[in-house]
This record gives sequence, C-alpha cells and structure tokens, in this order.
Amino acid sequence: MTRKLPSIFFAAACLIPGGLKAQTGLALTPMRLEVAAPAGTQRNGVLNVGNDQPTEARFRVEILDVSIDKEAVPQFEKDIPAESLFSCKQWLTVNPMEATMAASSQMSVRYTFRVPQDAPPRTYHCALGFTSLPDARPAQNGPVGIVALVRMTTTLYITVGSPKPTGELKSITVEPLPGTKNSGHRLIFNVENAGFTNLRGAGTVTIQNEAGKTVQTTDFPTTAIYPSRTQRIPLAIDKALPDGAYSVHVRVNLGTNEIQEGRLNFRLPLAAQ
Repeated sequence: MTRKLPSIFFAAACLIPGGLKAQTGLALTPMRLEVAAPAGTQRNGVLNVGNDQPTEARFRVEILDVSIDKEAVPQFEKDIPAESLFSCKQWLTVNPMEATMAASSQMSVRYTFRVPQDAPPRTYHCALGFTSLPDARPAQNGPVGIVALVRMTTTLYITVGSPKPTGELKSITVEPLPGTKNSGHRLIFNVENAGFTNLRGAGTVTIQNEAGKTVQTTDFPTTAIYPSRTQRIPLAIDKALPDGAYSVHVRVNLGTNEIQEGRLNFRLPLAAQ
C-alpha cells in the first residue's frame, strides 16, 4: 500500500388472516445531528415526528448507546460498555418520553444535552430511539393477529473542543459475500482511526481487469468511522465480473486533508481458505 501527499420513512403493518389489512407509518426528522459544543455548555433542540396514518399513533423514546459493527451497520442498545469513553447518553434528556399522536398529525419532541465541564476534547455519540407502541384500545373489528412495532433513531454526534482527525487506510482484502456460495464477493477496507473524532471517507474505488480495462468504479463508502479503533468497511463487487485476475485502486480522503492510496491484486474465484 502506498500513501500520497437526509427524513427516512418507516412502516409497521398490522396483519389479520387473509393478508395485509392496514398499514401505519411514522416519520422522524432529522435522522442525524452533528453539533459542536464546548465543555460545560447546554444545547437544546427539536425533533419532528409525523403520523401519516388515519388513526392515532403512540410511541416511546429511549436514550441509547450506538456502535458500528463489523458490517458497518449501526447498532443501538441501552448500554454498550465498549463505547463508554465516547458515549453522550448520560448528557441527554427528552420531553416527552412517551406520547399519543392524533391522526395525520405532527409533533415536536424536545431534547437537551448538558456537556460536563470536565469532558475531554473528542467526538461523542449516542442516539434517541423512537419505538411505536400498539393501540391500547381493544380491537373493534375482530382479532388483529400480528402487530409489527417499529424503531426509528436519531443519532447525535457532539464534538467537544477541536480534536484532530487522524486516520489511515491500513489494508484491503477480498472475501465472499456473507451467506453466499461463490455467488458474490466484496472488498473490505480496514481503516484505523487513531484520533478522537469521527472520520468519513470521500474518494473513489476502481477495479480493473488484467487487460487494464476499468470494470467497476464506485465511491468510497461514507460510513462513519468512530474514534480510537480500526473499523471494517465493506463494499460489494459487481457480481457480473467473470473469473480472472483483477486489481483494485483506492484514492480516499479520510478527513485529514490528504489523499491516501491503496492497491490490491486479486483473482476470482478466490482460492479456498
């Protein structure tokens, strides 16, 4: 390897024998908040929840930890001990924590976070999880059967001070897509974030065949790379690529104001492990 110098809609379905009978939905904005806040300060804000269904909707709010798993998928839980040095969960309060919304309506949920005076300079993360609740009233038209509850989340990133971004593209590997039998492959970029603030990559990934022809060009994934860890970032390879020799070339700025480059030669199908 060489180095050179936004509203998502969620739906819940109520099913009775015979198929889909009714559909309900809630919407939450914004889904991500990024805020700079000095130590010892307080910030207030508002989230908007919409109910687009013709009946009342109920929801409950939880204050959650968040992490990124090895598939680069956010995971939300009440407590993630591994994230304790970067969690802002204890700083948050929300009002209301539970509410009933009128049909086809919107409402505001207010949040406040208070940054401790002794909070070290870094980017902290936590989340507000909104879970839909079943109607507490008895069903009027017979049994409902199955009610699918929905969770919506807003992730908060709070940066205290001016932590310097520090990141390096450490390696590139190729592996089969999970759950498949030689029907697909993906690249894995291993990025080390040695600093105390989040990173997001911006760049390109180019795959060429052995004749030097470009067969796939893709943006580098913009997954958040959390501080003080090495994070896996997957990127699927075009399933239509025939067997043969290939090379991948990556050019990416991880937020450090420098372009890093990485190269890897590989052959499809992959050799048996």
